Amino acid sequence: MKRRGKEKIPGSEPDFGGSDSRRRIPDRETRSRIQAAIEKAYRTAPRPSSLEPGGWKRGRAALIRSLPPWVGRFGLLAGLNEFGLWCEPLAPSGAVFPSQMVIDIPPGRYMIEILDAVTSEWVSRESAEGGPLVAGFPYIGNPVLVWIRRAG
Repeated sequence: MKRRGKEKIPGSEPDFGGSDSRRRIPDRETRSRIQAAIEKAYRTAPRPSSLEPGGWKRGRAALIRSLPPWVGRFGLLAGLNEFGLWCEPLAPSGAVFPSQMVIDIPPGRYMIEILDAVTSEWVSRESAEGGPLVAGFPYIGNPVLVWIRRAG
């Protein structure tokens, strides 16, 4: 059987990225969802001053090397030293592991915090080295905001 073009090697391409535009949420929609989740989470508590997505710009999807298999759609916005990653889960299929993300951001130490957009609770906090950033990404079954910011 003849094949046209180059044969794809499994695992040689990112799970997500610029080539998978069906899964990319438009920037305006991403910003709106992130803003709504933040406002809901900080209705009664003061919001961290740096958690302000209004100034965030479109993040290059090619920065995302991989996301967990349960992520259905995503949107990425970038600020000066931070990123906002919005992820919506697929319908439950049992495929929730590995639950890790790999993002090509500049070298340095980063704080990664994950907000459950439905319960308005921060469900995960960790620090990790960037260049690329490899961090855990727990499955909770709801849309989430992943706030990645340079530490220190």
